[in-house]
Amino acid sequence: MRLLYREDINEALGDEVPLLSCSLPTPGPTEPAKTRAFLEGLLPEGRALRTMASKQDVLLLNDAPATLEDLTSLLGGYGWECAGAIMAIPHGTSPPTDSRYQPLDDQAVAERIMALPWHPLGNDPELDIRMSLGGAQPKLLLSRFDGRWHDPIAGAPSTHILKPTVTWPFSAQNESLVMNLARSLKLTPVSSWVEYVAETACLVTERYDRVIVDGKIVRLHQEDMCQALGIRPIDKYNVGNLNQRMVRLLREFTEAPSDQIMELFRQIAFRALVGDEDGHGKNVSLMLDTGSVELAPLYDSLCTLAYPELNGKMVAPIGEQHYLAKVDRDALLDEATRMGLVGAEAGEALDELVSQLRSALGLIPSDVLNGWPSEELIGLLDSRMNRLEHGQQMGRDPLSRVWLGASMDSARPRPPASGIAFSEASRAP
Repeated sequence: MRLLYREDINEALGDEVPLLSCSLPTPGPTEPAKTRAFLEGLLPEGRALRTMASKQDVLLLNDAPATLEDLTSLLGGYGWECAGAIMAIPHGTSPPTDSRYQPLDDQAVAERIMALPWHPLGNDPELDIRMSLGGAQPKLLLSRFDGRWHDPIAGAPSTHILKPTVTWPFSAQNESLVMNLARSLKLTPVSSWVEYVAETACLVTERYDRVIVDGKIVRLHQEDMCQALGIRPIDKYNVGNLNQRMVRLLREFTEAPSDQIMELFRQIAFRALVGDEDGHGKNVSLMLDTGSVELAPLYDSLCTLAYPELNGKMVAPIGEQHYLAKVDRDALLDEATRMGLVGAEAGEALDELVSQLRSALGLIPSDVLNGWPSEELIGLLDSRMNRLEHGQQMGRDPLSRVWLGASMDSARPRPPASGIAFSEASRAP
């Protein structure tokens, strides 16, 4: 499959403009493998993809669409609401003109959370709800107005993502805490919090690719780094030296590459500090605006070191280190040098990041901390920073049996870690 831009678009923008993707510049025709990788990146992964495929009666091979026809059938069936500013419409049809929102009460939201194994993302074609979003975690896409949840119908943009706790204890609270820290450090502008739905703790996060302008929801275009590099989702853990590949892309496409590379280093260092091993190419993204490219805000970060089932091996090494426990200041600065940053400037940025993170740990709102053993996670992060500041490897402190779910007693009664009948574990939360 090749992509060819319309003649009027090419005349307006010129050649080699990353309008849709850095891997698919104007005027086309684009490379077939990169076109397929980009389109596959619009789809979910794992169980969600398998469920959607079975409902569309299409074939998968190695957890990816088996043919181009299978790929386009899935996007045509579910691509009315995608990541970025994309709407995938079946050939020969027009975009829906009756996009709208249906208000939901608490019971309806609970039913949608409970039904995620059978209706991934909240999809229900019979109700004209056809959505697609990358990633392997179970999630529900909704829109929120005046404090009330709504179904986005017939291609209406969603505004929020709800991720229920499924496999890993306190994963919603864990990610809420980490992302609140990221917001304090200006690594993201969006808000995240925990709501209990269907007796399940759910992380709720605003979509950074949606904004409200004059009372209307506007889609902002974005792509993840796998799409930008022409890498299929099934290969997201096998991309070689990911950090250096991202740096080369930023140098080629962004207007201020030094600033963008420093921001990428800050995201990498933050994930290392908070003990997040899962910085793969679908967990880093770019914002695109008619040829302008810049790094997207940080997202999908939590402390994976809290879970002993995960070995702490990072997707991309930092310096010579492949495990979070082995990372120290020298490894981070070594990685900064490999990314082309000036050592002294990277050192100052790292020191500032650690200082800001330490301050932010003391200012976390009580609603983020209460009702779960948050003090253990904060202690783990504090220990990692202490070791880093003393020139030591950051290590890995074991958490208690309470944290690991062996005992669910806490300071107050709370719902169980999950009320959802999922059985499939992912590589990381």
